[in-house]
Amino acid sequence: MFHRILFSLSVLSLSISAAQAASTNALDTPRLASADNFRDVAGNNTPYSTSNNGVMRGGVFYRSNQLTVSPADLATLNSLNISNVFDLRTPGEIATAPDLLPEGASYTNFNVTGQAFTDINFSSAADSIAMMEAGEREFVTNPNVRSEFGKLMRALASSEDAAVFHCTAGKDRTGWTAAVLQSLAGVDEQTVMADYLSTNAYTADRVAATLAQLNAISPEMAAAYEPLLGVQASFLQAGLDQVEATYGSMDNYLKEGLGLDQETIYVLRGKMVRYTSLPGQENFSGNAAAGAALLNDLQDTSLAGSYSAYNFYLQSAIDAGSLGGLESQVGGQVHADASAYLLRQASLIDDALSPYAAGSNLKAGESSLWMTGLAGYLGTDGSHSNASSNEHTKGAVVGGVHRFNQRTSANLAFGYNKGTIGSASGDAKTDSTFISAGSRYAFDSLESGAYLDVQLDAGYIDYSSKRDLSGSLGTAKGDTHGSFYGAKGSLGYRMTRGSMLIEPEIGLRTSHVQLDGFKEKGSELALDVDSTNRSLNSLVAGVKLGFESRLLADWSVTPGLQLGYEHMLNDPKVKSSATVLGLGIDQDSAFDSDNMIKAGMNISASHQALTLGADFNVLSGGDSRGLSGQINASIAF
Repeated sequence: MFHRILFSLSVLSLSISAAQAASTNALDTPRLASADNFRDVAGNNTPYSTSNNGVMRGGVFYRSNQLTVSPADLATLNSLNISNVFDLRTPGEIATAPDLLPEGASYTNFNVTGQAFTDINFSSAADSIAMMEAGEREFVTNPNVRSEFGKLMRALASSEDAAVFHCTAGKDRTGWTAAVLQSLAGVDEQTVMADYLSTNAYTADRVAATLAQLNAISPEMAAAYEPLLGVQASFLQAGLDQVEATYGSMDNYLKEGLGLDQETIYVLRGKMVRYTSLPGQENFSGNAAAGAALLNDLQDTSLAGSYSAYNFYLQSAIDAGSLGGLESQVGGQVHADASAYLLRQASLIDDALSPYAAGSNLKAGESSLWMTGLAGYLGTDGSHSNASSNEHTKGAVVGGVHRFNQRTSANLAFGYNKGTIGSASGDAKTDSTFISAGSRYAFDSLESGAYLDVQLDAGYIDYSSKRDLSGSLGTAKGDTHGSFYGAKGSLGYRMTRGSMLIEPEIGLRTSHVQLDGFKEKGSELALDVDSTNRSLNSLVAGVKLGFESRLLADWSVTPGLQLGYEHMLNDPKVKSSATVLGLGIDQDSAFDSDNMIKAGMNISASHQALTLGADFNVLSGGDSRGLSGQINASIAF
């Protein structure tokens, strides 16, 4: 039988030693004097290139002849972090020459040939060649052989560290295994064949010594045996042609012949191949480029080449030629967008307080209580470099103002705001409670002339987020807490021109937001998000126009217009930093406008001590557009 012939050849070859190679190749794979066909599946001198811009990883899978190694070579094997030895020999071969295992390595036997091959009488080199070609075809057609190869492939996929597989000479059963693995990895057929044939170079000294011994016994025997001692292209080609004939492709052979599922195939490929660039990576910019770089770097973590959702996603993306949008989702842009939104909370609060905080409609010694509901939307087109974002605001503020005398008033307010921010398949909720206090001092009178206005805001933030990651990578969720504050100082002037009230104002605003760091959960790519401490300073200016009041039944109705402008004095863009498996990634907020313009109209209706009002504004700046509105009521006493 075929395996008996292999066994007899191994016994003969045990007495012959190969000379150790004089130099170390670029893969730093050691040459073993007592196992001359020991080498890296990734390549002989340099790692093989694969399809889709990949390169084979060295030190993952080794192939060899039997591991009856010397103490020196065993010490070398101990340095290679080998966790598994997979022996493809028959029990008879093993009994004659049992393996010496690297330290800490587990041992598994896959009797690949078993009783698959029948006795073949050969008396010539042609007979030997025919037998070897038939044996390679049996690797494809025999169900028992395929079953053992399938078990071997699954074991290789599950190996935690480096693994070595071998038979007796390390050329036929081992050579087929290596060729299948390299084909699975995407190595081209010419390179696979060249690697297969390099057995002849690795074992040349041993084969020459064996032939010399056989020639001394019988030149005819030596001629008949010679094809069995090495490999020929027709051997491997016979197996590859049989794959094509029976299954149509190597992929079908792996799935239908060896019974491997797609995930196992992807695990093997992830172990063996590192892709220098991912599909479309060179065309990305901004946050997407950072996300693609992270996805690329994750190839060097424990998620790659394992039964992980990331590995399945990555290999699927390689086959599809697209990252499927995950490059924009993975970095957590929504956290940057939420922080940018929170930095502008002070502006939202100022707008809510604006109709009544000054107290200029009160008499000296009077007070008023007021309440306002606020709502708003701001969308930012981040298509230039980042994903677009959207912000929704809804909340309420209750406050009071007291006019002390002709020149001075003060206000105090409490409120809450529920912000919802969405970007890059992520959503964040920022539930804020805040307090606001301020005062206005007029040089002549609160009704007319110049004035100074100061407003202070401070709030507590309850933050939660979720990010739906494509590629079956789950939903990353997180929550944290934080705070914000704002301060605004402005100089204004109230004057009347005919029946119109004109009130220009200019000032400075500073805002600060702080969010504690937190860890997301729910996905392999969940982020450890760094804390945020960010300030924003801006120049604000605006003008309010109040028109002549009209009587409507018992109500005095006053329309008005307002125009506002805000110029950011430092970069309004917020950066969020995070890590996953020790790899860092930064993401910029979509909002990055240096200038914001607000234009709108308002109307108020007063009846005795009661005043009702509504404001509507349109906002625009850079790539951001939005709307805001308020409904308010106050009562004076």
